[in-house]
Amino acid sequence: MKCLKIVFVLFMVVILFGCGPKTDEDLFYDVQKMMSRIDSYACVAEITVKGNLTPETYIFKQWFRKPNKFKLELIEPESLNGKITIYDGRKASIIHPQINQVWFMESFQHTDEQNMFLGYFLQNYLESEDVEIHREVKGGETFLVVDTEIPGNHVYFHRQRLWVNIEKMEPELLQVFDGNDGMRIEVRYFNFQYNPKLEDHLFIVPESLEK
Repeated sequence: MKCLKIVFVLFMVVILFGCGPKTDEDLFYDVQKMMSRIDSYACVAEITVKGNLTPETYIFKQWFRKPNKFKLELIEPESLNGKITIYDGRKASIIHPQINQVWFMESFQHTDEQNMFLGYFLQNYLESEDVEIHREVKGGETFLVVDTEIPGNHVYFHRQRLWVNIEKMEPELLQVFDGNDGMRIEVRYFNFQYNPKLEDHLFIVPESLEK
């Protein structure tokens, strides 16, 4: 009977003291583990680009596969519906089916499209030694906020900030800041899918643009 009492007391200690609120370091470890396991993802992204003029908002379908393959398909606005950007790891292709044209970019560095991707943030985060984290409550939900610098010292794309919803353990918001801490890009993620199987053909420019 005495042994049973001891086991019961130990069990209660674990329940009462072992399940307390996680520290920022604990949450950072959980988020780091989550992000390090992302080999691919798919989502819908609402992207707001803030330049000198009126901010413009777009809605995309977005795919990423390690180490550096990206695809964007524009849903809104209607005038650009179906426009696709593909980066195969070497060059970027911009496909506009409505006018049956394709453009190629040899350099994808420092573009709005690149900075829209969580995949690009993951590369910077895993390679950077300058990472800051803190916990923040916003709209009644708790987030772990991760800041990292963008390599290249580009004047318009200097720093990225990722908001991870702690309860859902999902990325919810990505912000890109310029060298003056002005926000340049804001990306909200919806219907986020971890590690879907993305075939090679998804990142290949189609031979024909005809529907």
